[in-house]
Parts: sequence; C-alpha cells; structure tokens
Amino acid sequence: MQNYYLNNVSKIDSGKSFRHRIESVPNGECLVIQMKNISSDHSSIVGEPQSIRLDGISHSQLLGNGDILFMAKGNRNFATLYQSDQPAIAVSLFFIIRPDRAKVLPEYLTWFLNSSKAQGYFEQRRLGVTIGNIRKDALAQLEVELPDMKKQKQIAELNNLMRTEKYLTQEYLEKKEVFLNQTMINLIK
Repeated sequence: MQNYYLNNVSKIDSGKSFRHRIESVPNGECLVIQMKNISSDHSSIVGEPQSIRLDGISHSQLLGNGDILFMAKGNRNFATLYQSDQPAIAVSLFFIIRPDRAKVLPEYLTWFLNSSKAQGYFEQRRLGVTIGNIRKDALAQLEVELPDMKKQKQIAELNNLMRTEKYLTQEYLEKKEVFLNQTMINLIK
C-alpha cells in the first residue's frame, strides 16, 4: 500500500459561486447541486435539484460521472459521489474532486474521504469558530492510503453492501413498527 497526497491522485476544483439566488428555469439543461440535494447518509443526490441553462457555464465546471462532491463548509465535511451523466454543477459550498482513475477508484476515494482517519484529519484542520471551513490546500494535503486496484474495488463493494444493508434494515424496522402498532390497536378492539 502506498500513501499519496490527495492532489497527487486527483484534481480539486471549487464549486460555482452564484452572485444571486438560484432560480430554476423550465427546461433547464443543467442541474445545480446544493446541500439540500445530498441524502442524509451522504451517499447520493436526492430530490429534484434546480435546473438552469448551460449558457455562461464553463465546461470545466460541469460535473462528470465519478466526480466527488466534498462539503468544505460547515462542521460536517463529507464526500458524495456524483453518479450521473446529466449535466450538473455544484455550488461553492463544495470542492469538486476529480480522481485520476489510473490511480484511484472514485468509489474508494469517496469511502476514504468519509473514513474516520480522513474525518480526524479534517477535524484538526477545520477553521472557523461558528461555521467550520476546510481550505483547499488542507484538502489537497490529505494523505490517501491507496491499496492496489483489486483491494480498492473490494473496499468499495463492501461499503456499498453495508449501505444497502443499513437502508434495508431501516426499511424493515419501519414496516415492523407499523405492523406492531396496528396489531396493538386491533387488540384494543
């Protein structure tokens, strides 16, 4: 296993800064990913992101399938994998991490950024008293442990299975609660 700085295995860009409130445009071709569009477990894009026209959007700002959104602002600095070919941009709350796929799998890197080791690193480097902030240079200097591609794939698959199991378990518990509550109501009758 080798260690690399994040900026040696990926390119890091800033999200798009908007000077005004984002207004959704009917038939807009480009999604705008904001904090409210990230699932509670940070694993996916949810809801219906606002859409805007591509006019005035630099091609370099568009997200690609496999780019990672890193929440740089706030006291929870997490990573979410963008898995779509739909044209989209992320707001400036995020850094966009574009993995060098010859060195690192996006799914593995997303897992690593959310791991306790990386989160400890961010905790030590978070600036700001009320609202935390991770600077780009601090993110770039994160040491990433890179096993070979086969092990990266195994870790990514295990992480995906764990998330699926967590989701299914939660769904099961919710249905069981509804069933048991209905059973108790029927016992009263």
